[in-house]
Amino acid sequence: MKANANKKTKARSFVAEEEVLVLLPVADELLKQGLVDLTKSKRDCGVNYVVNTADKRKGQRVCHINMLKKYFDREDKQEEVLVVVSKEKGLEIMDCGQKLKYEPSFSEGMMNVYTYEGVILTGLPESGLNRAGVRINCGLNIIPMGQNTYLLKITRPQILEYNGIWPSHSFFSAHKLTQRLAPELLKPVTFEYNKGQVGKIQAPADLLEDILNIHRGILNIFQITMKKSQNFYGLQEAGIEGVCLTNYIIQENKKAHRITITKSKDLNNCQEKVMIFTGAAYADPVCQQRSRNIRASATFTHVLKPTATGAILQEARVREVHQFTPFHEGEGTAILEARQHLTLVNIKAAVMRELHVKFVDRGTLKYHFDENVLRKPMKLMKAQSVEKVILETLKNLELHNQEKVNSDTPAKFLQLVQLLRSTTEGTIASVWQGSHSNQFRRWILFALPAVGTLDALRFLKTAIQNMDITMADATQALGVVMHQITANLQSLSLVKEILEILPVEQFSIPRQVVHLGYGSMVFRYCVQQVTCPDNLLKPLHDLLTLATAQGNEEDIALSLKSIGNAGQPASTKSVIKLLPGFGTAAASLPLKLQVDAIMTLRNIAKKDPEKVQTITIQVFMNRRNHPELRMSACAIFLCTKPPLNSLLVLANSLLKEPSLQVASFAYSQFRSLARSSLPSHSSLLAGCNLAAKLLSPRFDRLGLKFSQVFHPDLFSYKLMSGLSAKAILINNVGGPIPTLAAAKVTGHTLGFSSNLAEVGLRMEGLQEVMMKGSASVRGGPDVKQIQHILNGCPDWKSLPEKVPLASAYMKLFDQEITFVEFRKDDIHKAIQVRLNCGKHSTLRKLVNRLQKPIELQPAAALLTAELRRLVPTCMGLPMELSFLSAAVAKANLNVDAKVPSSISSFSQLLNADIQLKAQLNPSVAMYSKAIMEINTPFIQSGLEFEAKIHSAFPVDVSAKINVKERNLKIDSAAAQEENRIISFKSEVFAISRNIENLSAARLTPIVPEAKEPSITNQKFKPSGRYVDTQPYLGLHFKSNLQRGFHFQQVPSKSNRVLGFLSRNLWYYNKNIRAIASQTLVCPILENPDLCSGIVMDEFECYDEVERPPPRPSVTNTCLRVTTFGFDVCLDAKMASAVFIRHGPLHRLMGVHTAKLLIRPAQSGAHTERLLLEVQAGPKAGSKIIRSLEEEEPLPERIHRQTVLFKEHRSQTGIQNQTWTKSSSSSSISKSSSGSRTTSRSSLLSNDRLLKGHHNIDQKQDRQGRPSRKRSSGTNRRSSSSSSRYMSSGSTQGINQGLMEIVFKSTQSSERDLIGDISAPSLIILAQAKRTDGKLQGYQLTGSVQSSDGRPKMHLRIVDLKEDSRWKMCVDAAIPKAHKAMIMYRWGENCQRYKISYKASMGHLQNHPSMKIKTQWSEIPEVMIVAGRMIGSGAAYLLGFSNKFKVNPSRQITYLITLTSPRTIDTIVKLPKFTIYYQGFELPLPVHVQTMAPIIRTQGFKSFAEIPRLLLTMNQRECIAENERVVTFDSNELTYKRLNDCHYVLTKDCSPSPKFVLLMRRADNQQRKKAIKLLISVPNVVIEAYPTQDGIKFMVDNVETSLSNQGKIIQNLVTIRQNGTGISLEAPSISIDQLYFDGYKVQVVLDQMMSKTCGICGINNGEQKMMMPNQEEARDVEGLFESWTYPGQSCTDDCKVRRNFVELGKTAQFEGQEFKCYSAEPVQRCLEGCSPIETLSRIVNFQCVPANRPVDAAFIFSFRKKSVDMSHPVDLHADCSCHCTDV
Repeated sequence: MKANANKKTKARSFVAEEEVLVLLPVADELLKQGLVDLTKSKRDCGVNYVVNTADKRKGQRVCHINMLKKYFDREDKQEEVLVVVSKEKGLEIMDCGQKLKYEPSFSEGMMNVYTYEGVILTGLPESGLNRAGVRINCGLNIIPMGQNTYLLKITRPQILEYNGIWPSHSFFSAHKLTQRLAPELLKPVTFEYNKGQVGKIQAPADLLEDILNIHRGILNIFQITMKKSQNFYGLQEAGIEGVCLTNYIIQENKKAHRITITKSKDLNNCQEKVMIFTGAAYADPVCQQRSRNIRASATFTHVLKPTATGAILQEARVREVHQFTPFHEGEGTAILEARQHLTLVNIKAAVMRELHVKFVDRGTLKYHFDENVLRKPMKLMKAQSVEKVILETLKNLELHNQEKVNSDTPAKFLQLVQLLRSTTEGTIASVWQGSHSNQFRRWILFALPAVGTLDALRFLKTAIQNMDITMADATQALGVVMHQITANLQSLSLVKEILEILPVEQFSIPRQVVHLGYGSMVFRYCVQQVTCPDNLLKPLHDLLTLATAQGNEEDIALSLKSIGNAGQPASTKSVIKLLPGFGTAAASLPLKLQVDAIMTLRNIAKKDPEKVQTITIQVFMNRRNHPELRMSACAIFLCTKPPLNSLLVLANSLLKEPSLQVASFAYSQFRSLARSSLPSHSSLLAGCNLAAKLLSPRFDRLGLKFSQVFHPDLFSYKLMSGLSAKAILINNVGGPIPTLAAAKVTGHTLGFSSNLAEVGLRMEGLQEVMMKGSASVRGGPDVKQIQHILNGCPDWKSLPEKVPLASAYMKLFDQEITFVEFRKDDIHKAIQVRLNCGKHSTLRKLVNRLQKPIELQPAAALLTAELRRLVPTCMGLPMELSFLSAAVAKANLNVDAKVPSSISSFSQLLNADIQLKAQLNPSVAMYSKAIMEINTPFIQSGLEFEAKIHSAFPVDVSAKINVKERNLKIDSAAAQEENRIISFKSEVFAISRNIENLSAARLTPIVPEAKEPSITNQKFKPSGRYVDTQPYLGLHFKSNLQRGFHFQQVPSKSNRVLGFLSRNLWYYNKNIRAIASQTLVCPILENPDLCSGIVMDEFECYDEVERPPPRPSVTNTCLRVTTFGFDVCLDAKMASAVFIRHGPLHRLMGVHTAKLLIRPAQSGAHTERLLLEVQAGPKAGSKIIRSLEEEEPLPERIHRQTVLFKEHRSQTGIQNQTWTKSSSSSSISKSSSGSRTTSRSSLLSNDRLLKGHHNIDQKQDRQGRPSRKRSSGTNRRSSSSSSRYMSSGSTQGINQGLMEIVFKSTQSSERDLIGDISAPSLIILAQAKRTDGKLQGYQLTGSVQSSDGRPKMHLRIVDLKEDSRWKMCVDAAIPKAHKAMIMYRWGENCQRYKISYKASMGHLQNHPSMKIKTQWSEIPEVMIVAGRMIGSGAAYLLGFSNKFKVNPSRQITYLITLTSPRTIDTIVKLPKFTIYYQGFELPLPVHVQTMAPIIRTQGFKSFAEIPRLLLTMNQRECIAENERVVTFDSNELTYKRLNDCHYVLTKDCSPSPKFVLLMRRADNQQRKKAIKLLISVPNVVIEAYPTQDGIKFMVDNVETSLSNQGKIIQNLVTIRQNGTGISLEAPSISIDQLYFDGYKVQVVLDQMMSKTCGICGINNGEQKMMMPNQEEARDVEGLFESWTYPGQSCTDDCKVRRNFVELGKTAQFEGQEFKCYSAEPVQRCLEGCSPIETLSRIVNFQCVPANRPVDAAFIFSFRKKSVDMSHPVDLHADCSCHCTDV
């Protein structure tokens, strides 16, 4: 019967918190609510459930499952009872007749009891690596306290830590820390809560802020914003992290009577972000579109149950992830993951007790950082006497850094800095006073700037006032502390007080440092503020106003640079008053200050770019401004990243730009930015690209003599880092020396770009002085000679006293650190001091100082970087992401000099034998630390990266110097023991520390200890008979291992294995864990609590596969230098996480060590000393130890069939071989002529023939010496085959014409290259002194000779060993001006190997080209392999194209053709094929220019002439020949002279002109010319004109005869006969050469850039035709007419002059008659002369009413007015006069 009754039964069960209906009769009413306990009795077979009925007489009832039904919400049945099923005992009663509310709330009058778990883990997301974490478990009681006010009380807190391999290890209890924090955690906290919003929080006043933040993390779970009308919405929601973008998804399960709320927070998108970020105030953020270095997000899942009083939170899960990588996030990230789990366990009646606690307001849900969070040490330290710890640290620093810097010193220094931060000014003063050792005080001075606190700055102020430290130390400390101190109102006020200290005011350098530092502090304080307080900027503005009123240029510059450091828009009005067009003060300021004013706007543009754009574009558009000022404005304008339309407006204005300097500057900047790869320049790329294309046709031809901007950059998106540089060259005169040169380097990483360093040098007056001081200086330096050079500069005395000759500045992170100016009076004062000071007393002091031992111990310690970023996590614990770096350097220097005491002059000192013995022990150590961890005062957990670099190189040398004899000897000790030159070590740890158990802190390497060899050292293991892991891949281990071997999801192909397992269950049951660990490596078996739901989700546990790390890779290699008795070794070891993922971050994770060592050589006799001797001059030959044998040049061995990549080397000695030459020119020519008709099959056969000959030759080389006959025949056949192959191949492929062009050059004989070697002029001996007395080392001899201005150089390096014949020969020569060659030979007597390079300049397809030919006869195999690898790899990476074509063997030819100033074509002819690249774009324009005229005429004789060549770079020549004039600026003019007037060919246009060169048509000779040179100082007139007997020469109207030896006139001009003409030289007035032969006038000027005028131009490279009024001529005729020297009377040769003329007729304007007068002078005949030839010209006219009187002055003023009309006018080209008076 039971079986029949159970036919339709169904198995039923209930789960926790499921609503059921209880069919239970009661006396008065139905049971409305009950709580079902799932705990079942063993005897009830799982069908009885315990129901708790707290509100009834009987507290518990056991109900059969048949008495329970699933409950469905129905409002019309009030008698039903609603029961909540839960695992915990308790009862929750709800009246179903009331209306449900969905707003989150707590039960009124009831206490909600929750369990809470929070976990934070830090590490890499992959398993198998070590992680660190923190876990907090506790209970929560939330008790109502009144209207919307509740009390939160934590119960049973427990803190656990994790440090081990994830996820194999387990959490371990931090028992001591729990005991210490329990009293704080148990303190109650009250909060306001209304409709899901957490309001004000109150807590006891003594509750620690860090503990209260943990409460905030718990309350953050209850922060829920409900919207009844929407299920999906987004808003900016307040939370513990701030106000961030939050998205909600609401799902309602009406059957389960639950509401599930899922919300996600983007923690990178916050209106109000709770964060502390320091150390990057000077960096500019960059938009990270492709990748972000830091990402953070949080997801919340809430399960709520609506009730009549509101929705009660039943369960909540929170998962927050912070990921960081310094590289691209796609390459892997490190994560910090926080999880929270909150579960409702009971709701019971609240028992209210009186709390004897006073609550105070503690803010809201937003996280609060402790005010001293940045002053706390990075490493946990127990509270103790800080002063005592500081003294111990100082003792440690002094003790372990006596001789050299210890590798741990930077870390100790960093610890000292952090200790001083946590102390007060009194403690610092106490330590200072107690530090009687100067070493202690030195370390304190090093650390104080890095401390950066207000107390440290106060101590520095007091020490400066009391003169406890020197001004040098004070300046150094102030310069650093101003940039590292926290900028606030208190510190800014303290700096103002420092400015008023007397020592600071008296010394210019400290005053400059403090002013500049104050501006930087204002910048940091106001960087996050919209407006900066006026009272902070007032000191800088007042200084500028006062300095401007007094005309104090030094203070104006100081105030402008300080304002520039501040970079606030409120300073704009004060700055623009100094700019032309904006204020009247600019007219009285020099150009340099105007440029300083415009550069001040650069930092201001960061806050107000639109305003700066408006100012700079106005300055740039005003063409009356100086070009340098306009170029500076252009640079600042582009720094503001203007929009596209503004860029195109600027580009369009450049099309009409008259100044090529300005145009070149702007165009080069457009072009550089258009090619940028930086993400920060993405907004400028399109605009600059369009502007560059618009301007390219006109300005791309401009060369480097014009102002340029270079902007190379490199950015890697894989690393998300890059580096860029910017160089500015502003040239106002068109010469090679720029007026202003500036360069900066910018780093781009971590989403920021920062200008790391910038330097600038301005040579305004110094450039002219250097140009004019071109007199050669011989011998040693002499003060009188320097004074003579300065006095010899004609314009030296005319320079204003206050004009700086040169100025320089330096910036770090866009903040000007220092600047300096060199003025004329400064140089004069220095010279005067030297001259007035007694020579003997000064010399005696110097000699006495040298004779005493010198001991120096310079040292420096610096906190080089400190970036700290702190953000809260959802658990209320702060995450810190920081980077710190410190460096310490020290050098112990002991110098003992021996100088003769009889020295009485500086020349004797320089010519004396000076012996120096020096012991130098430099050492440097760097320490860097990066952390990503939970950092609180009581616990630290996370990742730490540490890197250490240590270098020490002790040197013990003795030197003997004799300048007169040109001799230098250096004696140094050899390596006696192993010396570590440099070492590097980096490690990444998973750390766990708590303040109560610091001794048990865990620092575990993130990569576990290796257990297996590298994958490259493992062997492949084939599958065995029973080894098959496939069946295990689908197992559910948790259920299966608990219930037995009930395998699920087994693939069908594995049934055979399962059968075998079932038959052998006893065996596999014993080894199941081993099998599981070898297949799935499931850590859950050992650590089942990880899958509890809070640490890991269940599905995550089974996906974790642990890969064992391989053993670290080890590298040990040594370079043995046995000749000098030492080895250089490199030891490296690397263990990283690359085995998990190949990326830069995983490569960084692990342990990396590297050491560079110098060890004594372990071979032969011991080396005691190393000797080096250098002898130059005529006595070099006397130092030769081993005489040079006569060597024969290695004959050329031609193997046409052998290519570079199949090079062979004979096994026998080269000296025993017979080398032959073969000539197959006839065969080649015949083959070439007949190969044009060769078929493809013949080519293939020829190719096979080549291979056959190649193999034969290889065989012969292996057997021994080849026979002469076979070699010659092989060469002829291979040459013929090669020729046919080349000819036929040249008819195919790409760019046939380019490939077939032959670059012809004359071959030079090697014997001519070597020639006769002259006596050596240099010898260098490097020897090793051995214990056995044998000679060992090398001897280098060098000689330089020149014949006909073509130098040759010969170097010989000889091995000094007695039994060695090894020698290297280097010969170089410049046989012609366009050719150079160099040849290397080495081996036994330079006969073993040979390689030569020949370079020549020429043309290829009418383009300037350079040909480099490399030839060799025999080279080492390693060179062949290296050449093949490097060459082929570079060609592949650069994108070369290739063409198979047999070229001459043992030869590589490079052809580089400049097809345009910015593109080149490259052809590389290798023995077997040819590679080429067309259109390779150059980063810089290259313009082929002619050499300076003096170099072309005199040639290049020796390297000593390099200074002369540099000086002659400013030479420019102007040539007038026939009717053509080529100006200084290479502008070609053609004009027919129609009269006998003098034309101003060129003149000195300085305020005091020194010369004028005139030219006219010779008398009665139309094609010939006559010249006249007028010299002002002294007054000399030189004339030359052609006659039938040659050139007639006159000086001051006196005829003078000339000869080839030359004649000197007035000790100024040297004139000599030069063939049929004459040559004149006057270097003192910058005329380097003037040549005249009647037909040709050639003038070469030196150092006259932008200082000339006339027909030859202004000599600045801009090719402008400037007239005397500094206006540009419309045409060539107008230029010649404007520079015509007019006649004065009819008796003069010139019969014309330029006058203003009347139009000759009236003009009608609006019915009124006007007379018109020319606005420019017109060439007319003199009075009494009549024109014999006229030309028509268009002339501009200015008109006035006809009845208005007009005089000459009024007409002259027309040229400054606008033009009314233009009309053709007859111009008198030549005139005829009839003079009555002769």
